[in-house]
Amino acid sequence: MGKVVTVMNMKGGVGKTTVALNVAGALGYYKWRDKPTRKVLIIDYDPQFNLSQAYIPPAEYFRLDQERKTILSVLQESAKDLDPYRIKIPETSQPPGVGDLTRGVFSYDNGSSLSIVPSTLDLMYVALGRAETQISVIEKRFSKFIDECRRTFDLVVIDCHPAGSLMTKTALGNSDHVLIPVVPERYAVRGIGLMLDFIESKKLGGHGPVPHILFNKAPLTGSTVEELTIRSDAKYSKYCMRNTLKRYKAFSEPEGGKGFVWHNKKPHSKKARANLQNVAFELAERTGVW
Repeated sequence: MGKVVTVMNMKGGVGKTTVALNVAGALGYYKWRDKPTRKVLIIDYDPQFNLSQAYIPPAEYFRLDQERKTILSVLQESAKDLDPYRIKIPETSQPPGVGDLTRGVFSYDNGSSLSIVPSTLDLMYVALGRAETQISVIEKRFSKFIDECRRTFDLVVIDCHPAGSLMTKTALGNSDHVLIPVVPERYAVRGIGLMLDFIESKKLGGHGPVPHILFNKAPLTGSTVEELTIRSDAKYSKYCMRNTLKRYKAFSEPEGGKGFVWHNKKPHSKKARANLQNVAFELAERTGVW
């Protein structure tokens, strides 16, 4: 069964989507020593759909959106009469099949691949709306969908909307791990504390996803005072990843299915690729993907 990792932080501006698209892509693209290749799925679970824009050419994305081949179809049976103040409750707990919603990004003869379930701006109706009746049907639909994803892929990465919404609840409730991107600067510790408290509050029967803190947009050399402070704090140190994702421009270049750092052969991208591999492989080891 595949592992599920949600990428999120309650604090904005931490590069959540940049981390998700690069780390998931690297784990689907690179092979590490004697480790087996992996089939990776990334789910865009954010109504801003920035991840979808990075991975999918515009014309194809608009077609997928019109055909309702997005994550919204897992939560809602129909896009008609969506209400920003009330979440519609589906009549059935059976979601669409994973194969109906996934779009391949790349695949290779050695068995490695990356696929995506795109998002849509209409997901905002779910993010903002309140359920006037029991939402267990929606939760069951999402859980069944993720269960099928686990059976199909080795790793599922969820780029989750950063708010305490139904989406946050369903993502964390179906995840084994949570990757928390943190920019090592002022107020960073506030975001970490809030995120860890939220994860703890959502545990069921003492079980819940394991947090992993990744310092993102870190300086190319050295460490900031904020990073050192967080690493030395007993409350956070055990969750901190050894490697940091540096502030390389190459990480923010993907758009419309092009510009990925693993395809970029420009000289300045060599160090970025090495940095990304180190982060991705450490995460794979920490989460048991390998």
